[in-house]
Order: sequence, then structure tokens, then C-alpha cells
Amino acid sequence: MLKFPKVNNMDLGIALPILANIDVKDQLKIAIKAEELGFKSIWASDHIVIPEEWKGRFSDIFPDPFIILTAISQNTSKIKIGTSAIILPYRNPIIIAKMCSTLDHFCDGRLICTVAPGWMQEEFEVLSVPFEGRIAKTVEYIKILKSLWNTDPCNFDGEYFSYQNVSFQPKPVQKELPVWMGGNHKNAIERSIDFADGWQPIWFSSDELEIKLKYLNEYAEKKSKDLVDFKVSLRNRIRITSKNSKDEENPPTALIGEKVEVFDKILSYKRLGISEIVLDFITPDKDEILETMEILSEKVIPEL
Repeated sequence: MLKFPKVNNMDLGIALPILANIDVKDQLKIAIKAEELGFKSIWASDHIVIPEEWKGRFSDIFPDPFIILTAISQNTSKIKIGTSAIILPYRNPIIIAKMCSTLDHFCDGRLICTVAPGWMQEEFEVLSVPFEGRIAKTVEYIKILKSLWNTDPCNFDGEYFSYQNVSFQPKPVQKELPVWMGGNHKNAIERSIDFADGWQPIWFSSDELEIKLKYLNEYAEKKSKDLVDFKVSLRNRIRITSKNSKDEENPPTALIGEKVEVFDKILSYKRLGISEIVLDFITPDKDEILETMEILSEKVIPEL
């Protein structure tokens, strides 16, 4: 399907659960267990505040992603760690560049920085950051990250930030610390090709993702973009239910159902040649999450 070389094995990653009853220390335990069970990546989500208008859509428990990933880095040794996704335009990109480069040292080069423009206007208002212009800021801020990580002395002349002959240390451990773009829209795909090193959408079925990948390939060909090192990582909701469960509100694109059904849905993505599926648990029960991880480790990971 993809014009860039297909991966031999599709990996499974874990998104730290953003759910009621799953506190910060639970998230750390889940991350440590993920490495023990053979999952290849762990991802921290990002919101600073949840305005009243969005109460109930997800938990209020959003640990600072950089701090919790630092904690995870000191309690693991192999698993990739990533942001999914940092809302870049309401942060200072120079400070984010320093946080990421420092974290890359603590994790010995395991960091992936996925970014997004953000969508919750009320959160921008609480933070006193203009909502308009966030797309242009995202693009410029990605350029700033890469400038600071890869050049010395660093120079940049942009609409929002400009600097000349500045020293920025430490550089990341990785020669090229990857920046991936989050988002589902065609515009997000285009930004990922034009400015990033990978694309991380959410909630697509394998058939839907196949259509999006067709567009990604077409756009990359149009822009003469070399996709050899480009990664595609899908984040999707998961829950293994019992045979008698009758939750008819579950979206058909989600990885929800009995064991065999969930296994088949995960395996259906492998034909697309993408890098990984990141599993986003929708149960607020920590023990159920850990049990599901153990099942997937035993039954699905060996098939990938």
C-alpha cells in the first residue's frame, strides 16, 4: 500500500489512560508494565486545563507530559516514549525545544515529539493565547525546534520568533529527534509531509486509514518527498468486552468487542505497512487495563 518501504513488523504502543480513577502514579505503573510486556512505545497526552464546557468528555487528570515522561524514562530502558500530542502553539517553542532535548538525554534517545495545533478554543482563552493563527504558529514552531536541535550557533527569522547567533545546549542525543504531526484532516497530512517526520492520526478503521494513506502518498509524490524514514502511527480506542456486553454506542472504528474481534481489528492494519497502533484504553479500571495488556502481549504481539 505505502510507497515507502513497509515495516516488517507492526508494533503496539500504549497511550497513558486519561480517565477518571487513573491517577498519575497508576499511569507510571502502566508504563513500566508496558515495557515488561513487550509493547514498543508509551505516549503522554496534553491539556493544561479543562474548561467547564468540556467537562465529562474526558478526565481532568492530565499530568504534565514532559514530567511524567521523565519519570517513565527513569523507570524503563527500552520502550520509546512520546508526546501525543503536545499542543504546540500555546507554548513557547524555545522552552519546549530545551525540555525535549534534555528529556532525550534522560531517556537515552528514545523520545518522539508529536505535536498538534490544538482544537479547544476555550483552553487557549484561559491561557491567554490567541486561538487564531495557531496553524501558522505550529508550522513555525516546528521549524524552531529543528533549528535549535540541529544547528549551532542557531539563527531564525520568523513571524513570531527571531534570534541570531544563540547557543542552545544540550542538543538531543538523537541525531534527528523526530517530530510527528497529529491530526486527521488532509491539512494535517500535508503538514506532516511538509514539516514533520511522521503522522499520528486517531480513530480510523483500517479501511478509512487506507484511504488517508492513499492521499498521503499522492501528496508526498507531488512534493517529491522521500518517505523512506517517514512513520505512520495510528492511535485508537480499545476495550475487550464480554460476550453478553450490549454497549451499542461503541463506534465501529474503535477496537472494541470480544477478544477475537479486537484481535482481528488490530491485525487488519498490518496489511497497510504502518509503523504501529497506539492503544487508547476507555475503561476507568486500572486492573482491567493491565489484564488487557497481558492478553494482547500473549495473543497479539507475537502475530505482529
